[in-house]
Amino acid sequence: MELTCEECGAPVPSDTCEKCKKPAPLWAKFCPHCGGELTARKAAQSKKKSGRRLCSDESCIGIIGADGVCTDCGKRPAA
Repeated sequence: MELTCEECGAPVPSDTCEKCKKPAPLWAKFCPHCGGELTARKAAQSKKKSGRRLCSDESCIGIIGADGVCTDCGKRPAA
């Protein structure tokens, strides 16, 4: 099963969650299906490769858009 972006339909780089065996985005800290913690190494590698800035709100899974605002919660990153 391949993950796709809900906004644009582009494929999302993913890997299989060790706990539930479902796909999880490489940049995620927790599996969106089971909530299991994903390895920090995967999150760090994906962030470097994708160039995306993750939202600084640790309860949010959004990324900082070109306008400097989180695509999920609308917050600006902490300085």
